[in-house]
Amino acid sequence: MNERRFDVVIAGAGPAGATSALRLARAGFHVAIVEPCEFPRAKPCGEFMSPECLPLLRELGVATAVEQLGGRGVSGMALHAAGRRVVGRFATIGRAAPPIEHGLAVRREKFDAVLLDAALATGGVTLLTGHRVQRLLRGDGGRVEGVVTQARDGAPLRLRARWTVGADGVRSQVARELGVRRELPWLKKVALTTHLAGVTWGDEAEVHFFAGGYFACAPVDDGLLSLNLVVDQSAWRGRQRESGFAEFLARVPKLQEKLAGARRAAPLRGVGAMACRTTRQVVDGAALVGDAAGYIDPVTGEGIFFALKGAELLAESVEAALHGGRRDAAALAGYQRGRAKEIVARCRLATLLQRGLRRETIVRAAFALLEARPRLADLIVSVTGDYVPMRELLRPSVWKAALTSSS
Repeated sequence: MNERRFDVVIAGAGPAGATSALRLARAGFHVAIVEPCEFPRAKPCGEFMSPECLPLLRELGVATAVEQLGGRGVSGMALHAAGRRVVGRFATIGRAAPPIEHGLAVRREKFDAVLLDAALATGGVTLLTGHRVQRLLRGDGGRVEGVVTQARDGAPLRLRARWTVGADGVRSQVARELGVRRELPWLKKVALTTHLAGVTWGDEAEVHFFAGGYFACAPVDDGLLSLNLVVDQSAWRGRQRESGFAEFLARVPKLQEKLAGARRAAPLRGVGAMACRTTRQVVDGAALVGDAAGYIDPVTGEGIFFALKGAELLAESVEAALHGGRRDAAALAGYQRGRAKEIVARCRLATLLQRGLRRETIVRAAFALLEARPRLADLIVSVTGDYVPMRELLRPSVWKAALTSSS
């Protein structure tokens, strides 16, 4: 079996993997990315970036390239449920002001390619497309020392590395090999995504809730609309892709009316079982980042932020570990602390939101309150814009300002 050696090997070339590789290569390390797909490639996704993503992209030096893709600025979210419509804008919440006044929506096939191209341009990244991780290499005491991949022609390849990173998504093979992945049966969902042309749309993303699921819409580049259906797996069972999609769209007549005359610009693409957690994200010689570290559908589009921020935190810790000659899990304690502060708390909030959406009485009461208190809608949308520190929600004045506003 052929063998190659690197400082770091990363499974997955999506935002978490490409960003990790970019940061580590700029720090002078030799990085391999293992990726089964050729780029650019379509990716089922809500395709929305929160305002806090833009500073991270500027730090990476790719903000201008991303903005030149023609993505649409998104000023907030219009939420529809229980016969009500509420709009939340990215606003100043307490001491937290948005870094810019809007988020950005752009097709993943373009966005992901920009990040990957930037990583490759460093000269320190080797991309192995058409390769899938088959198993982990283990050393003394079970420490991870790389991966064994398999190319499309079936040829195996051994990649040895001082650190191995699983950035291979919600179905992470690295997480499975580590034995840390756990599914969340109550949150199993099916998602179908497509793009529509010929739709007149404003500067807001929209989410239309119905019993058992929702449609999320965002205007993206080239005048297209990203349309996504997310529904409980139990509610979808037995349905065909096209007819099932049309059936659920009929449950939200206001959206259906708004999309009248639109034409399909992309096929329906699907992904299922979108919920898992991991019992550990760091072991000796390896770490998980992005959706591979755990995924709960955040409804309001924070997945790309989690990937970019997680990669920033992980790369910083891995860089220090490499300089110090360390390969033990404790060397990445900074990554763990950062995740707890920046990502885990937001995932818990997403879990609470998911549980609330499963109870019609809660949905009706919540939307009645949001309609009467529009600043509360701004608070919720701004928190999901990722620039409001979670500690800001502990200040009574923040809630007082939101709850004393009136429509």
